[in-house]
Amino acid sequence: MNLLLLLQIFLFLTLTLFSQKTQNNLPENEKEIKVIFSKSSFHNIKTEDAHATSQILANHIKKLKNIKSDFKVEIVTGDKEILESCSNGFDMILLTTEEYLRLKKKIPVEPFCVNYSNSLYGYVYHLIVNSNDKITDISQLKGETIYIQSNSEDQAATKWLRKLLKDAKLKAMDVFFKEIIFSNKATNVLLPVFFNKAKACIVTNSSFNLLKELNPGISNQTKVIYSSEPLILGITCLNSQNTNSDNNKVMQEILPTMHENQYGKQLLQLFGADKLILFKEEYLKSYYKLLE
Repeated sequence: MNLLLLLQIFLFLTLTLFSQKTQNNLPENEKEIKVIFSKSSFHNIKTEDAHATSQILANHIKKLKNIKSDFKVEIVTGDKEILESCSNGFDMILLTTEEYLRLKKKIPVEPFCVNYSNSLYGYVYHLIVNSNDKITDISQLKGETIYIQSNSEDQAATKWLRKLLKDAKLKAMDVFFKEIIFSNKATNVLLPVFFNKAKACIVTNSSFNLLKELNPGISNQTKVIYSSEPLILGITCLNSQNTNSDNNKVMQEILPTMHENQYGKQLLQLFGADKLILFKEEYLKSYYKLLE
């Protein structure tokens, strides 16, 4: 999931929220809207820049709408900080799927939305090679360099790669490949394969399609040899203890209808998502398979 999208979604949501209802009409304990973002959710932007941008825009909205109270944005790193931040209350939190599965019994999170694009929930990963190399099977990548579009080696893309190797009865990832390079930027991952500087890479379907639109030559020069099932990379959660709050109700109305607003639709398309859809537990089935 390009999860930077959801930071901007929150800013859009806040603008919409304030245009519909000023916080002076909210109960005293709901005047501050607190949103938490896991640092692991961000792609292609420095955390400090994301936080600074959100605060500048929040101040602009506050002035524009003459809002007397504030909303609070927190960006946290690691499970410990997530737990500490949530212990002081929150309205919305964005977690990676890994964090959600680890922490769902420790904090009052209610999964609410996931990305939807190309008629699929979540994201599909592709294992891609250069067409000229005549590679058709993962076993042919032994001793080669692979680039992976991911924050770290503990996320969905790497879990999927480990499963591919295990199913093919090959050695563990760290032994099988000569070098494994991680990057959030799709261009950093795909272009080494396109220019024949590396044998293989793993990128999301949305990133692959975007890069093919920008450079049509990529379609002829690269080839997909494996594709994953749809995988949820992150989950937008609401506070399960605030189900009846005004803040909660407004978020439930706004997030799934982003695509019905022209601004929201353009924003979603920019990041490879057609819309946000309501979470279903069955959407995690393909992710659970990676953990088997």
